[in-house]
Amino acid sequence: MKTETGTLVRWRGQIFLAAWTLYAGYYICRKDVVSATDSAVSQFAITLACFAVTYAIGQIIGGVLADRFGARRTALAGAAISITCTGLMAWCARPDHALALQFGNGLGQGFGWPSLLKLIGSWFGRGERDRVLGWWSTSYILGGLVATSLTAWLVLHTGVVSRSGFYPAYLVSSGVLLCTALFFYRATAGLPDRIPLDLVPSSSPSARLSFWGAWRMIVGNRTIRIISGMYFFLKMTRYTLLFWLPHYLISSLGYSVRTAERSASYFELLGFLGPIAAGYAVERWFGSRRMALGTGMLFALAFLCLLHPMLALSGWFAMTVSISLIGILVYGADVLMSGMAVLDAVPEELHGRAIGFVNGIGSMGQMLSPFLVTVFVSHLGWTRLFDLFVFFALVAGVIGAIGARQPEQTLKSKRSMLEPSEQPL
Repeated sequence: MKTETGTLVRWRGQIFLAAWTLYAGYYICRKDVVSATDSAVSQFAITLACFAVTYAIGQIIGGVLADRFGARRTALAGAAISITCTGLMAWCARPDHALALQFGNGLGQGFGWPSLLKLIGSWFGRGERDRVLGWWSTSYILGGLVATSLTAWLVLHTGVVSRSGFYPAYLVSSGVLLCTALFFYRATAGLPDRIPLDLVPSSSPSARLSFWGAWRMIVGNRTIRIISGMYFFLKMTRYTLLFWLPHYLISSLGYSVRTAERSASYFELLGFLGPIAAGYAVERWFGSRRMALGTGMLFALAFLCLLHPMLALSGWFAMTVSISLIGILVYGADVLMSGMAVLDAVPEELHGRAIGFVNGIGSMGQMLSPFLVTVFVSHLGWTRLFDLFVFFALVAGVIGAIGARQPEQTLKSKRSMLEPSEQPL
């Protein structure tokens, strides 16, 4: 028994570290595409929206592939697509070619979240999964922060070369993702996609579902629909802050480019505390009432965004504290709803598709956010940008409050909905 326990602990450690490293690598090839181009605001919005289109599609496809062919293979396939498209951008001088590669990169990037989250969910049980996901989700927050810093350094030091039509920054970022993918492959080689039944005898074998039967269960699940609605507006807020916050600080507060980028980095630098706090809060106080916790965080986010313009005028320190707290609330609610709550809303055999569905809906909000920002600031100016965040957070919070009023289905009742007579996918 000690040998089996030690084996399980070791394998879980390998899975966690490999998945954390790979998804951090994914973000190196995500933020460079939009950050490495010093373009006009309108072109910047188009670039973000184009990426979001195929990213949403990739989430859906990646979820299906993870459930059908395995999370590990799907994660590596997505990384391979992203590495190829990002690497080719190093020699891409024509905007239309760059846009085509942007579409491809978005598709590959979409495979990462549903596959790796399914992998984590299959190796950690309900009683411990929230805490584990809280720590694991720091991969994309800190990975995004490293990507921003790396991209800024590369653009600064390769500007002369880029004028000749060669952009070595993309080769570096694709090389980083390649290294993390190779590490993931080696670390997980020979390991199954889920805990072996002989190590956890209480585990039940996966049910067999038809393609449409699986989607009927996901779309018909009230909790999934509520989470999707919340995440549509939450992801609008997160991605607007992630990519437009420096523009706001420069245009509204008169910061220099360097000061704006450094100040905006606190959104991610301290934002990683949000998922960790959410994981422990669920485990200690909230249990299955994740919707109530997420709703509370969203209403707190709306209140803080309402106060932010006043805090920003109080000086750099107050502004930075406000951005940090906003990051904690945004990332905490993000992982809580798009990860922890989704994994508990459906049986394990539907994890990939459910995660892909929720994040696909959220990515539609991500796709719309650049255009909403450009229209909003063109009419009301950058100083009113946080009014938009107040609206997004309030709508998401109201949706969550509606969902929190009624008890969620138990996992047992969800499993009873499975049709054992259906054929495998």
